[in-house]
Amino acid sequence: MRIIPAELTRGPFTVARGRELGLSDEVMDGRRFRAPWPGVRVVVEERDTLQSRCRALVLVVPEAVFSHDTAVSLAGWLAPRRGSETSTVYIPREPASDAPIHVSVAAGGTRPRVRGVIGHRVDLEADEVDVQDGVRITYPWRTWCDLAAAGENVEDLVILADALRRRYAGGGAQRLTARLTDWQGRRGAATLRLALARSRDGVDSPMETRLRLMFLDAGLPEPEVNQWVRDEDGTPLHKPDLSWPRWRVAADYDGRHHADRDRAEDVRAGRASDWRLRQDTANRELLESRGWLLRVFTSFDVFQRRPVAVERMRRALRAAGAPV
Repeated sequence: MRIIPAELTRGPFTVARGRELGLSDEVMDGRRFRAPWPGVRVVVEERDTLQSRCRALVLVVPEAVFSHDTAVSLAGWLAPRRGSETSTVYIPREPASDAPIHVSVAAGGTRPRVRGVIGHRVDLEADEVDVQDGVRITYPWRTWCDLAAAGENVEDLVILADALRRRYAGGGAQRLTARLTDWQGRRGAATLRLALARSRDGVDSPMETRLRLMFLDAGLPEPEVNQWVRDEDGTPLHKPDLSWPRWRVAADYDGRHHADRDRAEDVRAGRASDWRLRQDTANRELLESRGWLLRVFTSFDVFQRRPVAVERMRRALRAAGAPV
C-alpha cells in the first residue's frame, strides 16, 4: 500500500500538491481520501466539520473571508461567556454537513462558483476581518450587519445582538450601536435598529431570547433578565431567566441539559445524583414558598405551541395582579 506523506495527513491539500509528493490520481480518488471540494483532498480519518471544510475551501478560494451564518458558527458567538471563559450552559450545534458556506470577497472580485458555497461581493475594511484557527472571518459587528442586509429576520438578529452583549459584557451594546450608526443608509439598517432596540444585556442563550420575544410580542409586560430573587435577609434563592418582581412571577426556559442524567455508577458511589434536575426542583420550591409563581417552558412550547405557552404566562401574571 502506498505510504501517504506525513504532510498530507495534517489537513486538506490540493490534488496538485499530492501529485508533487508522489501520489497518483487513482490513490487520491480512492477510499483513503475525501474530496470536500473539487481539486482538494483530505484523509478520511479527519473529522468532517465546518472548520475543516472551510480550511479546505481556502485552497480553492484563497481570498475567501467567511461571513454571515458561517462566521457565526465558526466563531461560536452564540455561546455566552462568563467572565473570560466560555459558558458551559449549552453547546452550540455543529452545522449540518450540507449547510451552505458563506464566503465574502472584495467588491471588485469574483464570487466563488462552487457547489455548496454562497458568494458575496462586499466592501470590507481591515478592521472588519479576524483570523481564527487559520481562516479569515468577518468580525461579529460586521456579521450582524451583513445578516440584516441579506434579509435575516428580526428575531435572529436580536438573538445575535443578545449573545454579543453577553459575550462582550460592558461594551457589547455600545459597539453594536456604533456599528449601526456607521451602517445608516445601507440595506438592513431599519431592521438592525429594531433588533438593537429589542436586545438586552445578560441573556444566557438564544432560546431565552426567543422566550422573551414571544411574551413581548403577545403584549405581556417587559420582564427582567437573569436577575436574582433574594430572601428577606439578602440570601440569593434563584436566578430565573425572566422575572416580573413587581408581581412576584418568573419564567425559566429548560433546555435538554436540564434533563441530563448522571452515570449510574456515579450515583451508586454517591459522587453525583442528577444534581441539575434536583437543583431546578429545589429552586422552584424555594420561590413558591416565598410567594412567587414560576412557570417553566421548553423548546416545544416555543416552537410548537406558542399560543398555549403565552396563555399560561398570561394567566400566571393575571393571577398575581398584573394588568394583562
